Amino acid sequence: ARGRTLLETVDGAVALAQLHPGAVYLHQGETYVVSDLDVRRRIAWAEQRDVDYYTVARELSDIRVNSVDGEKWCNGSHVRLGDVQVTTHVVGFRKRRQFTEESLGEEPLDLPETTFATKAFWFEVPQVAIDRVAERHAGLAGALHACEHAAIGVLPLFALCDRNDIGGVSTLSDSGAGMPQVYIYDAYPGGVGIAEMGYESIERLWRSTLSLVRECPCLDGCPSCIQSPKCGNNNEPLDKEGAIALLEAMSA
Repeated sequence: ARGRTLLETVDGAVALAQLHPGAVYLHQGETYVVSDLDVRRRIAWAEQRDVDYYTVARELSDIRVNSVDGEKWCNGSHVRLGDVQVTTHVVGFRKRRQFTEESLGEEPLDLPETTFATKAFWFEVPQVAIDRVAERHAGLAGALHACEHAAIGVLPLFALCDRNDIGGVSTLSDSGAGMPQVYIYDAYPGGVGIAEMGYESIERLWRSTLSLVRECPCLDGCPSCIQSPKCGNNNEPLDKEGAIALLEAMSA
C-alpha cells in the first residue's frame, strides 16, 4: 500500500460539508476525492484524481440565539448582534459538471449533526418590505433567501474575509419575533469578528447589496448576484425581483 500523507487540517465546523465520502476536495490546485471519513477519529482519506465534476453538500441548518450583545433600529428594521448556536446536518451531496453546471445526480449521506457556538448579526424584515415584495408579485421565501445570499456575497468587501467564512439562515417566521429574519454568522466557532463588522455597517451593507442585485444584467439571478456556490438548498427558492423590492424598502 502507498504511504499516506497529511494534506491539511480542516476546521471541524465545516469538515463534514467539505470532506464527506464522495466529496471532491481541492488542495494546492489538485483535485482529491474523499474515499472514507472516520467521524470519531476525525480523519478523512482522500485520493488524488482528475475528475470533471465538483460536489456541493446538501445541508440543513438551524440557528438558536443564546444572547443579544447589541441591538438598534435601522429604517424600521430591528437589527441585533449576539451569540448563537448553529446546528448543521449534511444529508447528501450533488455532483455538477465543471463549466456546464450540468447536474450529475444527488447521493444521500448518513452523517451526524454538528453544532457550534459563534457570533451572528440578524435583522427583522419589516411589514413595509413584506408589502413591497407582495406588490411585485414575488415570493417572500425566495426574496429572503436571495437577500441572504447576496448580502453574504457583499459582506467580504466590508469585513475583509472570504464568503466561505460566512454562513446564513433566513426564516419566514421566527418563533420568538413572528416576523421574517435574516441571520448571517461567522462560520468558525467563537467567531472571528465578521458579524460585528456586518452589524456596524448594516445600512451600507443593504445599500451595496441592493446595487449588486439591481445592476446585475441577468434575468432571474446568477452566481454574480443571488446564487451561492455553497447553498445547502440547491439555490431554491430564489427570487431576484423580490430581493430588490425587499432591499429597496430597507435601504430607503
